[in-house]
Amino acid sequence: MATTQRTRGAARCTDCGRAMAVWLSTGDVVHPIGCTDGCPCGGTKFRVLA
Repeated sequence: MATTQRTRGAARCTDCGRAMAVWLSTGDVVHPIGCTDGCPCGGTKFRVLA
């Protein structure tokens, strides 16, 4: 079983602009913390905040 490296960060939904806490995985994969289906607005694409 492979382990995935992930760190906490922040990202903004590209659909509604909501900023969210996210898990950042290798390969630039973004997973919102606490929202398994993406953003509450239904968006699934995020821009990582620096």
